[in-house]
Amino acid sequence: MALTQVILVDERYQAVGTMEKLQAHREGALHRAVTVYLFNPDGQLLLQQRAREKYHCGGLWSNTCCSHPMPAEESAAAARRRLFEEMGLRVELTPVFQLYYRLPLPD
Repeated sequence: MALTQVILVDERYQAVGTMEKLQAHREGALHRAVTVYLFNPDGQLLLQQRAREKYHCGGLWSNTCCSHPMPAEESAAAARRRLFEEMGLRVELTPVFQLYYRLPLPD
């Protein structure tokens, strides 16, 4: 099984290399990620419960879906890909904002 690579970035979101996903998470390496929030016409947010066996935040409720762009994949394409993989949905997505954050995780 091939290891998933993430795109490492600097503080200006410029790509600076790649790293294996779990290693990047363990080391707290800054990398690209996407988050999708789907709302219905009444403003209700579609949430998903993370699989209990996930290595972090297992079993917790989260955004509609999230993932990481693969090397050479645009963020918007990664969001569409993951939304279909996770939820079986193909809908028009609108980029809303970009942010930089660090999230310390246990273990």
